[in-house]
Amino acid sequence: MVQIYNVVECNKLSILMNIGNGRAFVLKIIHSSFSEFLPEIIRQVKDPYDCDSDPNRPLRFNTYSFSLTYNDLARWLFITLAFMGILATGWFGIPLAPRYLALHQVDIQAEIFTLFSALGTIWGVMAYRELTRSADLIMDVRILARNLDPQIGTYDYRSYNPETKEYENGYLPLGPIDFWDKETQVPAWLDKGKYWHVLLGLQTGAKEIILHVVQDSDLPFAVDRRNVAVTYKEMISQYGSQRKTHKRYRYRVKIPQWIVMNTERVRFINQRALQVEDASITTRIAELNRKLVLASEEIIERERPRIKYPGKLMTLGIYVNKSLPIRLIYNETIRHLPGAKKRTIAYTNENLANIKDNELNSAIIQVAEQRGISDDKIARIRTLMRFLQNSYTSQGIGEGSSEYHNFHHTLEVSYLSLQMLPREFHNYRFNSVDYELLLIAGLLHDYDPAQLEASRSPAANPKGPNVVRTINELQKTGIHVAYFTMTKYEFENYFREYKSALLPPIEFITTHPEYIKPEDNGIIESRIIEALIWRTDFPYFKQEIAQKKFVEHLTYLEKMGLDSSKIKLIGEILWLADLSVTYMGSDPIRAWDRVTNLYEELYLPKFEAVSRTDEFFSDFAETDLFKELIRTRQFPDIFRQRWNLIHQFFHEGNPSTQLNRTINRARRLYLKVNIEIEMRRGDMLEEIAVNNWAEYFIGIGKDQTEVSKAKLRFADLDPPNASSFWGDTRKLVPNIANRSVDNFLLVLPEKHFSGGFNNCKSEITSLFSHMSSKLRKRGSLQVLTDFDESSKCFTELELIGTKSGFHLESDRPQKEYFSKNIRESYFIHGSKVQTLIFNIDESKKEGSNSTAVD
Repeated sequence: MVQIYNVVECNKLSILMNIGNGRAFVLKIIHSSFSEFLPEIIRQVKDPYDCDSDPNRPLRFNTYSFSLTYNDLARWLFITLAFMGILATGWFGIPLAPRYLALHQVDIQAEIFTLFSALGTIWGVMAYRELTRSADLIMDVRILARNLDPQIGTYDYRSYNPETKEYENGYLPLGPIDFWDKETQVPAWLDKGKYWHVLLGLQTGAKEIILHVVQDSDLPFAVDRRNVAVTYKEMISQYGSQRKTHKRYRYRVKIPQWIVMNTERVRFINQRALQVEDASITTRIAELNRKLVLASEEIIERERPRIKYPGKLMTLGIYVNKSLPIRLIYNETIRHLPGAKKRTIAYTNENLANIKDNELNSAIIQVAEQRGISDDKIARIRTLMRFLQNSYTSQGIGEGSSEYHNFHHTLEVSYLSLQMLPREFHNYRFNSVDYELLLIAGLLHDYDPAQLEASRSPAANPKGPNVVRTINELQKTGIHVAYFTMTKYEFENYFREYKSALLPPIEFITTHPEYIKPEDNGIIESRIIEALIWRTDFPYFKQEIAQKKFVEHLTYLEKMGLDSSKIKLIGEILWLADLSVTYMGSDPIRAWDRVTNLYEELYLPKFEAVSRTDEFFSDFAETDLFKELIRTRQFPDIFRQRWNLIHQFFHEGNPSTQLNRTINRARRLYLKVNIEIEMRRGDMLEEIAVNNWAEYFIGIGKDQTEVSKAKLRFADLDPPNASSFWGDTRKLVPNIANRSVDNFLLVLPEKHFSGGFNNCKSEITSLFSHMSSKLRKRGSLQVLTDFDESSKCFTELELIGTKSGFHLESDRPQKEYFSKNIRESYFIHGSKVQTLIFNIDESKKEGSNSTAVD
């Protein structure tokens, strides 16, 4: 027995020694693998293309890139980690049970090492999957784009850079941009909406960012590191004393042309070289649009952290964050935690214009459940949305489409209408049936598969859906009848296509009107849906057919015992949601881009979009119903805020945010900021800017042609201390941040008041009163005029200034900007031209002395 015991103990010792040797062997393999791959990843921390030391560059900059080469290295690093983790888990984990059974010992170190080895395996597998998916997505997008347009990625385009006074390769807009300006153009291959989607996604804090679209060879994409995007941190100015130096940085992000590719069907349908059917092109465009959204978000995810946290170790942090299993698992888990639905709806409200279609589908379902719609109806709503998504995608207006009337717009209208209708309103109490009718009408209100054929003859039919065709399609297919008469299983079968008994049916791709029973065609719910859709026709008050049909349906429903006034109210709310969702779900830039897409559908000139949109707002925004709805307590506050901002954007004709941003930026770089209002020509302001190069000057004028000429003149200034804006000063000046301007300049010729000074007295009084609150301490209003001091006009002007909080200086302690040799052509020949300086009366100064800059 003793001999047998010794043999057993020897075998145990041999096993333990082998285990120890195995651990050492595994550790050695892991160490050698990481020592081989890790330096390749860290090499990107300090980019070999860092051009700080390049003396030929006018700007100093550091570069960091989203590189497919480094992405592949990271992938293989993580798959090696997974393999080593599996090996280590086996070597250290398998002997734990025999050790415990043989020796009754617990090896804490081995258990810890086994645990972390298993976690490393999970990390490696999930990271490899994520990084592979990222690389495959980028390559798929480029291949799809180049299949449609073989030249994309190689187009030669040059942009003028007013800072260097040279033309640079690629599309590169610099300086404040007037989005409504008809002269603001982009290359034919570039989609302005996709461009601004990427640019807005990169915005973080107060960082100055420019988005540069370049050829593949400029990145480069096909060779060396195979860059998808490159971020440059440029030091563009340096100021301060010897003790403390301030540096101003700007972030330039270079992206390839195919990420912001124009995918409008008209670019490809008429190209004979493609030699493919229209349906094939539409399918390929739809697939490209869907993947372009994902690819642009991938670039934003990689490059935005470099801008927000511009540290040298940020690249390593991006790869770690991209691969962390806890982040991936958290994103899936959080959807099922308490309060997840509330967070989802809040997120949807904040990102309505940019959220993915599937996420918006889920948000609509959650709001529908909150409104009391039953589970059986929810299942049918899901089925309907899947069919519509497939239908819109096959038309080329699915996810990623830049057309105004796309599937995303349909979902937005449906979502906002649910949010806009209160549970109690105008003495009515709305129940789950009312919300269901509203939702189904919202989903079907733009369903028009025939628009694809109609758009081929634009002279007769503008692009976009048509309500008459929509109603005809619904009556032909009976979708709204099938929804209200079938069970959820029958409704799913209604949308299936059967090609063969040996093959499974294709889901959500066709309709079967023959499945509908004849007696079901007259159900009341289908008439309500048609009535609500007729109410959304645009412009409703000019569409006689729509008004007539809507009244006919209401009359019929009232005879059937329904409350026609309640249905009319629901129809008006759906109409308001359809008209306002673009402005409530977007920021000003995104809203502008979508409005111009709508103008392309209607074949209207883009440069009229501001005036026409302002007029369009008056059709619904001034109605009592709209004002009541957005003031209700349950209406999301984010929509209310955005509406106010967007209404201001279009109603003023110029966004004050652009003007205030220019003022704030100039405040950091120049001693003073001065604004000439009612600028008639730019040559005088140019001369003033040249003579006062340490100060910044902004001209605001109504003449768009002269403003455009002034922009060109100001681009040649060195330093670039002047800019011009097109807009109405009466609408712009009140929205300038208080106490942010040092001096206002105004040219006031006597012959301008040929109809009498009293006719313009109220306008000038309002302008003076607003300017007094915008001026900083010791600021002034300087008026260049040929009024005679003994004239009534001079006396009236001085009185207006006094009432507005100014006093006219006589001893001239203030610096004059108008030079004495300036003689504008619109002054009366031979008249005495003088500068009147109105300083702020401190005793009557109102408001806070704080500024947006301070």
